Amino acid sequence: MKIKKGYATAPAPLSSIFSPKLFKNDEKRNRIEEIGARGGGFTIRKGVETHVEYYPGESREVEIYVNDVKMNFITSLKAVEIARKMLGLNGRIVIKHKIHVPIGTGFGTSASAALTTLLTLFKIGGRGITLQEACRITHEIEVECRTGLNSEAGFLSEGLILVLNEGSPPFVKVNSIPIPHGSAIVAVVAAPLDTSNVLSRLDELRRIEDFGDKRLQEILKEPTPENFLKQAREFAWEAGFVTARVQEMFEEFEKLPVIGYAQNMIGEACHALVLPDRVKEVEARLKEVFPSYRIVVSEVNGLIRSSTLT
Repeated sequence: MKIKKGYATAPAPLSSIFSPKLFKNDEKRNRIEEIGARGGGFTIRKGVETHVEYYPGESREVEIYVNDVKMNFITSLKAVEIARKMLGLNGRIVIKHKIHVPIGTGFGTSASAALTTLLTLFKIGGRGITLQEACRITHEIEVECRTGLNSEAGFLSEGLILVLNEGSPPFVKVNSIPIPHGSAIVAVVAAPLDTSNVLSRLDELRRIEDFGDKRLQEILKEPTPENFLKQAREFAWEAGFVTARVQEMFEEFEKLPVIGYAQNMIGEACHALVLPDRVKEVEARLKEVFPSYRIVVSEVNGLIRSSTLT
């Protein structure tokens, strides 16, 4: 049978602040659709592009490539498993992700990879799917794989997004804060940040949750990009995520002409919202000060697309 091909793109849902909602009255939540996090961040255009090749037949083989390197990308594998069941797709599947931002540093790439894999397979399978349903499935994947908490909520809107109620659709509640026209995100990335010990302890989760809720309340009192980033930055300090390298980034951003800045959740990385006429100046300075770190510059945009290819 003829090979079927598909393509999808999604932004990267960059996280600036979060309040984990894994427990209720000190008991672990059991319903996946109610697990998640409140918080906020930015949808940035430099996200994930996914090409899928489907070879109909009896094979159940799955190959996944991330930036041309073969690997087992867990959320993409789970997306294939779910799509096979829903669409009856038997055959070999080859997935090729082009990820334009660093992995594991708060850019939500696991959610973007899962979403684009789902959208492409549904196109190939000849069945439609709403974005809300695709986000519901992506939420389930993220929770089961323990790769993120409500990153997929960033796909339900665009710009500077606030997640005001955790969980998957229809539980999740999303709002947004207007940002200046043409503004961009400029980020500096050193490394992933290992927070497994912190996020596995109930006392630490409660502490982080309290700080996150308090700062979100302050954001809603004055919903501006400047205050959002200020409160997100204070949250990073209170939650204990700021390392020496992150502090160095903060000190540099403080000198630069930016609207505001905060730490990526979670990574040794920081991002700033910058007016269009200042982007090149900020980028050049960061490259000079942090020559060994990766600098990411992207428009703030939430466009999601999927199509079949011939």
